[in-house]
Amino acid sequence: MTFSGEYFSKDYFFGMKHSNYRNYNHYDTDLYWKSIISIIKKYHLNGKILDVGCAFGFLLKRVKPYFDEVHGLDISPFAIQRAQKEAPFGRFKIINIGIEELPYPDEYFDFITALDVLEHTESIEKTLRKIVHKLRAHGYLLIEVPIIDTWAGKIFHALDRDSSHIGILPRRELLSTIQHMGLEMVEKGYILNTPFMKLKGLPIEIQILMKKY
Repeated sequence: MTFSGEYFSKDYFFGMKHSNYRNYNHYDTDLYWKSIISIIKKYHLNGKILDVGCAFGFLLKRVKPYFDEVHGLDISPFAIQRAQKEAPFGRFKIINIGIEELPYPDEYFDFITALDVLEHTESIEKTLRKIVHKLRAHGYLLIEVPIIDTWAGKIFHALDRDSSHIGILPRRELLSTIQHMGLEMVEKGYILNTPFMKLKGLPIEIQILMKKY
């Protein structure tokens, strides 16, 4: 099963009609993105960044001081239109990463984020391989994905309103996939994404920072 960009229209981001988002604008806070900015500062990340599934560009507009080039892609034309307004300095593309190749040179990016996006593809492994090809040697990749084999993950999965969540994996399978891609795990933790902030410790999503060999 695949979903087109039309599925991720305005109704996806507002009103909880096709997703868990009541109002996606609530994620436009410095507090929500604080942990990502902390990672950038901690590892002195710079150069070129790509945000896969950038939505409205809320992260990218906050990382401009750290990177020479800021890129974002999303399946949603509606989201990309918003992102171009939020981060007019960014370079944005409409791409369905589940079925399309990424239109960038191999080993181009120094830092790639894929936050709450891999679960929207049928094969996390295939999608991750596409992403890793675009990451330079010793570059960093940060992902956040829901998990289904914890008590909290099972509750979230039962209450999940988003039918485009088609690729959620157990932790063991996800971690095994990562190990076979030439990626070194740098940090791993559990989070709950809520409007306004990310709550650490609740095992609903897993956040993994990796470095390419």
